[in-house]
Amino acid sequence: MRCAKCGNEAPEGSAFCNRCGAPMSSNMQCPMCGKMIPANSVFCPKCGKMVRNDMEEETVEQADTAAAGQTYYEQQRQQQAEQQRREQERLRRQQAARQQTNAWEKEEDDEDDDDDEEQGGSNFNRNLLIGLAAVAVIIGGLMLLRGCGGSSDNHNEEEKTDSTLVTEVTSQDPLAILSAELNRNNLMGDGASASAAVMVKGDGNEVPDRIWGVTYLSNAAERSFFKIYQLTRMGSIWNPEMLQVKYLEGRPITMDNSKLMADIQQVPRAVKIDGKEYLYFAYMEPLGGEGAQGRVTLNVFDVKAKKLTAVDYIGTIKSRSDGRQYIHCTKPLTSSNSNESRFLEQEAKNIKVLYFPTEEELKAEKEAQEKEEMERKMASPDSADARWKQENQEKVEQAKSGEEVTMKKSTYDKPIFRKEDISNQIHSEGYSVFLTKNGSVYGFDKNTRKYFTIYSKGASEIGFHDSKNHLLGIKTSNGGHYQYNLSTGSLKSIK
Repeated sequence: MRCAKCGNEAPEGSAFCNRCGAPMSSNMQCPMCGKMIPANSVFCPKCGKMVRNDMEEETVEQADTAAAGQTYYEQQRQQQAEQQRREQERLRRQQAARQQTNAWEKEEDDEDDDDDEEQGGSNFNRNLLIGLAAVAVIIGGLMLLRGCGGSSDNHNEEEKTDSTLVTEVTSQDPLAILSAELNRNNLMGDGASASAAVMVKGDGNEVPDRIWGVTYLSNAAERSFFKIYQLTRMGSIWNPEMLQVKYLEGRPITMDNSKLMADIQQVPRAVKIDGKEYLYFAYMEPLGGEGAQGRVTLNVFDVKAKKLTAVDYIGTIKSRSDGRQYIHCTKPLTSSNSNESRFLEQEAKNIKVLYFPTEEELKAEKEAQEKEEMERKMASPDSADARWKQENQEKVEQAKSGEEVTMKKSTYDKPIFRKEDISNQIHSEGYSVFLTKNGSVYGFDKNTRKYFTIYSKGASEIGFHDSKNHLLGIKTSNGGHYQYNLSTGSLKSIK
């Protein structure tokens, strides 16, 4: 059966090409519209876009890989150049050894034949030593070549391979390999960016090396998404597989560790929970203005079961003294008692864009919220009587003892009593005063158009002592008699 990608004749029944590693399936996914089409298509029969140019050489195709993969392949070329240099050095040393041996042999032949007969045993020993020295030089050169990565024949075989070459992995290699392999297999046509990748070493026998990685696209206008991939090393090639895709409706996201204020050695990484293998990674919504809502999402992905567990942390966006923003939160939006969510709650402490207050801070915040809520409630017209008692009850007791006190006047834009509750009303040039059936007295300032409470419950009669000077008389059901100045808010008891 022939490979649709490189034309190589692969053994019958092969799942992948033994030359370039491409799938031997008769179908492939169009990188433009995503539809499944015949693998030998040059143009997509669904959307009409070119999907393969048979006139291009493999080197041209490799040159079009993503920038992240270029660094990786540059390392391979440098390594191959170093191998060629060492091979040339080995050949040069072999040539020098042969020339030296020929010179010694010529020198021996020029000596007198009689001397040869007399010193035959000595010459034999000398030639034997020279031969052994030449063999030692050759063996040393071969050992040096083996330590550098193999012979020139092996080097030529690597050049023929149309796949990612395997090298010693550094911290940046997994992401570079992920980007290069996804581009090489036409899996990056969705506009996503490779953002996170970790290397998981195999045991050298049954379990191969793997790379777990995440790509994402942020699009607030439509929907963002991220995709989780696994790359499995088969010999000198990496076979990619998409494990899961998750769409986020109307949520722009970023996986930038500098935005998360997270250590790159911690996020992302491979972890084990209850003996199962997981990929741990995080993302967040870009921070808005001060006081707006911010969100960070922590994730663990069960690679074998292909199950994603996520915990959202939501809080108020605030600013530090250096101007950097952070999310002030108290608990996750969603949580459970699973080991996965408990792991994520522990890891949240290492995401520095999140701030979790202490118990003392939480208590103070709760008290401040309760006070703010009470003030908001008291500011309502429905709470006018309760507010008057809270602010003036002690002053009424002082007025009973003969002291003149100034009452606190809280005003409202809307009526604080119902019309049907009025039992009596009197008017002066600047004020209207109302007595309700439950014994409360209310005033209305005609100039400011504001309502206010004069006396809360217990009043039985009202009347002006001096309407021109706005002096109001109030009698209570328990026999009290007070004079209230509507202008100044002063109250005193009258005998």
